[in-house]
Amino acid sequence: MLKSRLGVPGQSLQRPVNNRVRALICVAYAAAGVAVLWGAESTAQLLFNKARLAVIDNVKRFPRYTCVQTVTRTMYELPQIGSSCANIIASRDRNGAIDRRLMWHDRLRLDVAVGEKSEMFSWAGASQFEGGDMSTLVSRGASGSGEFGSFLASVFGGDAEGFLYRGLKDTPLGRLAVFDFTVPLAKSHYQYSSTGKKYVTVGYHGSFYIDDETADLQKLDLEATDFAATDNICRVNDDIEYSRTKIGENTFMLPRVSSMDVVYRNSTESVNEAMYTSCREYVGESTIRFDVDENGNLPEAAKRPELRQLPAKVRLKVRINPPVDSATAAAGDPITGVIEAAVKEKGEIIVHAGDKLKGRIVRLEQTLGANPRWTVAILFETIERAGVEQKVTLKPVDDGDRSPSGPVGGGRRGSFSAPSSSSITSERPPGGGIYSFLEAGNLVLGQKFESEWESK
Repeated sequence: MLKSRLGVPGQSLQRPVNNRVRALICVAYAAAGVAVLWGAESTAQLLFNKARLAVIDNVKRFPRYTCVQTVTRTMYELPQIGSSCANIIASRDRNGAIDRRLMWHDRLRLDVAVGEKSEMFSWAGASQFEGGDMSTLVSRGASGSGEFGSFLASVFGGDAEGFLYRGLKDTPLGRLAVFDFTVPLAKSHYQYSSTGKKYVTVGYHGSFYIDDETADLQKLDLEATDFAATDNICRVNDDIEYSRTKIGENTFMLPRVSSMDVVYRNSTESVNEAMYTSCREYVGESTIRFDVDENGNLPEAAKRPELRQLPAKVRLKVRINPPVDSATAAAGDPITGVIEAAVKEKGEIIVHAGDKLKGRIVRLEQTLGANPRWTVAILFETIERAGVEQKVTLKPVDDGDRSPSGPVGGGRRGSFSAPSSSSITSERPPGGGIYSFLEAGNLVLGQKFESEWESK
């Protein structure tokens, strides 16, 4: 199942594809005895067959693997040349990145895997996957899925037709055999939806690039352009590069990098660039202990004392340590807050100075313009002392705009005014706090950044 979301800040767009990965794998095996396209003994036919069987085998094993996906998302403003998609696309392709203006960017760090029905996502290092839609984690910006495995299942599993061998071509990845393909509307499972609208299916086309000596898939490019004139989308390009990755004793073909480029009718463009690292097989693990009694209980000496559950309305002043640096940090990264002062209740210390709040960054983005601004959202989930953690539910006391007051500025194609704290906190994540900073360069949250929280 391919399932994705496209959008821009303040706008949501979806394109889920409602096929089960398991069903596509079955179709892929049924199609393994591919019809003769170029002659049974032709070099192109033999290479095509070998590559396709290798991809099918990889698709079969995808549900056993997960990788960390780091996504850098950017939004650009293109020159204003009207609302014709043909003109906007032609201008974009002719000028490339020369005249586009950076409007917004952020970074995400996720775990991605292929499940029974779709790709699954969670924040990196989370204990379980949240679901098959990245938008369950991020509500803003363009997002998509399919790059990790589902596109392969679709293209090589029976959706694609009209294969055309283009010969050997020199590419940045070396000299590769190139095959074109088309997925017509009747076979497509590529869907999109603007907010509040029903899902609509479109066809697409593309190319894949094969090493003619090893038959390894090196690259897969896809393009969709058949969007309705009433939609804001003009074109979507998905490009994925693959490499062999050693996991345990096995070598497996996994994505190395991918990109999703969306050109919109309102003369904007979003680009998502993803890198895949720390790929591993996920299996159930068990732990054996020899210090338990016949009922599996730890002896008193081996038990760690539990922390007391915080009562409601306890105020905590917190500083971030280690610092968060926007040059390398991403939404999804862990964050630690150090409590500055002890808190007493009825003469008893219930929170110690130096206790730590553990959580993660859930939003880290910069909006560009005359007055560039960073927006950071933080969620604390546990309090920790001497290695013992206790779940905690907090609400922010002083989040909102942390910028010094300044004049309203004008941009090249519009104006910018500082948002109010109320407008910022209206986007507060459940259980978290959200902060805004007027900052043109990198943002560092460290000892100088203090926040106050209250237990619920």
